[in-house]
Order: sequence, then C-alpha cells, then structure tokens
Amino acid sequence: METVPLPTLPPRKADSHKGDYGKVLVIAGSETMIGAPGLTALGALRAGSGLVRIATPKEIIPAVLTICPYATAFPWAATRIKELLQFADQHDALAVGPGLGTSPGVKRLVLELIERHHGPMVLDADALNVLAGLEPSEWPKRRNWGNIVMTPHTGEYMRLMAAVMKRGANVSLAAAGVMGSEDVWGEAAKAEAKEAASTPKKKRSLVEDDAPSTADGIALDLPEETSAQVPEAIENGGQKSKIRNQKSKIENLPSEPDRTPLAELLARGTGSIVVLKGHRTVITDGSRVAINTTGNPAMATAGSGDVLTGIIASFIGQRLAPLEAAVLGAHVHGHAGDLARNAFAKNAIGLLSTDIIHQLPTAIAARIEP
Repeated sequence: METVPLPTLPPRKADSHKGDYGKVLVIAGSETMIGAPGLTALGALRAGSGLVRIATPKEIIPAVLTICPYATAFPWAATRIKELLQFADQHDALAVGPGLGTSPGVKRLVLELIERHHGPMVLDADALNVLAGLEPSEWPKRRNWGNIVMTPHTGEYMRLMAAVMKRGANVSLAAAGVMGSEDVWGEAAKAEAKEAASTPKKKRSLVEDDAPSTADGIALDLPEETSAQVPEAIENGGQKSKIRNQKSKIENLPSEPDRTPLAELLARGTGSIVVLKGHRTVITDGSRVAINTTGNPAMATAGSGDVLTGIIASFIGQRLAPLEAAVLGAHVHGHAGDLARNAFAKNAIGLLSTDIIHQLPTAIAARIEP
C-alpha cells in the first residue's frame, strides 16, 4: 500500500482575508452535549479556518457561542432540514456528528446530508452511530464517498464495520489480511462484525469495543518511559525483587497489532477515507495509508476527538484534499497534545481538550512551507 507523505500548508499572503481560508460548518450538539460543537468549532478556527458557523439546536445556541464566541450560529431542527441543506452548500467543508444524538430527526438529517450535499465532510461520533444503526436498505445513496472522512474510535469502528458487512459490501476480512490473525481481529470481534452480536474477548487488543479507549478514541496505554523507570528500585524492604518482577511483566506484554488492515477494510467497504483513532492513528483511503506517530496518553480526555474533527474539516476548507487533510490533521492534533503535555509536565494527567486547542498554532507552524 502506498504511504502518504506528511503534507504542508502554504504560507499566507499579505493581502489575504478570511474568505481565503475556508468556510466550515459544524453540525453538532444537543441539549446534553453543549460542549461538543464549541470545541469542534474552536479546533477548526485554531487550525486556520477563516470562518466557522455552527448549526445546533436553538435552545443551546447562547451556551455554545459562549464556548466559541468567534463562530456564528444556525438554529436547526428536524423541521428545518431542507433549510440546513441549503445553508450547508455555502460552505467549503462540513464537520458532522459530535454530540448530535441519534434521534429520528438526527438520523434523517445525516442521511439527507450524505445523499444531497455533495461537498466534502467529516463524519464523527453520532453521525457514525447513525450509519452503524442502519438496515442495509436504508444505506444512503451517494455518487462520491471519496470526499467523506470518517473518524471512528475503536468501538465506533466495530459497530460501523458490522453495518457495512451486513449490507454486503464487496469486502472480506480475508482480503484485508486479517481473517486468520488472532492478534488483529479476535474470533469474537469477527463474529460481531459479521453478526453485530458478539462481545469481543477480554484480552489486550486494539479492536476491543471501546476499551482501552476513551469516548473520544484516544488509546490509554503505558507511556514509553514506564519500563525505564522500573529499575529505579528501592533497596529497603525487599522492594527490589518486586520491582524486578513488575519490569518483567511489562516487558512481556504482547506488542500492539497493526490496525492498518482494519482501517483499510472500512475504507474499501464504504469508499471513504477512514481515520481509525487511537495510539498510532491509521489514516487510509483503502489504497494509500499513513500512520500517525504524534500524541500521548494525556490526550485521553473528553472533547479531544471533537477537536480533531474540527481540525480536519478546517484543512479541507483550506483546500487540502480530504486524505491529506486527515493525515495532517492527525499529525498536528497529536503534536499539539505533546506540546500541551510538556507545558505541564511529562506524563501530565489532567490535560483538557482546550489545552490541545491552545497549542495548535504552534504545532501547525512547523508544517508551513518555507
């Protein structure tokens, strides 16, 4: 599979204005998920979007705009889907799903967007959950899925892959090179993907349903320096032997499986670009792939995935191709997370998604063409 090089952004011209850097529409939020649209919009703005608008229920607009006062709002409701579709056509990229819920109105909105809005969009969270809950006959018809970016964490991936296979997509686990690999796709996970019924085995695997990820799909894993810290034994009270045993257990942990075939499977099954989130996020369109190496466990915090959705949509709005936008988005998201962690302390605990947002300009500066 061809490897995607890490993209760059062009420098900005002296006479540019906000219209030159993309209009992004964030379609997100619900009564109990007020933060999601604001964080997505902030991610897009900090990633360089010239203009961001938020489509969200009327009742929560004041709270959402308090979180992100730099955006403007469009009040959407199940009775205003046609108006929202027309409004969406005025934008260069859409970010759809964070905190939307999965009500019948949301389901109709997501399906209408996929079928009728032909511009690029990033689907995350509840937009993916809507697709995962569809019967084969309900699957939306769309001419071009290649400008859709899906950003599932592991649990969302499993549910979505089950729906894709249920509808009879022209993919197979064997073709992706994973049917016979217990490390990559355990028997229980195969059964869930085929029948949407089984529960994955309780073992260390990156295809377990949600664990060890957070709700935003950032894998919780042992930091690299953990094993290096173990030999610092305390001489008193027999602690040295205990720590030696602990070190042995850590060193004998199985290596993490390559999740590339899993992401490739979903990309080919849907025709879309897939960002399979977690430790070493995989980005692929089914024939080209990139593995992200930035980021750290401190980013396992609520809202981190919403920020990534906004970043990718922002880069699409700035005229990057969707695959390149996803590759660069994952990279700068992780780099900003590394900068945010280091601003506090190595292996910082208690990082907020807004800490990541604040570091985005610095992370992006390293990817501007000279």
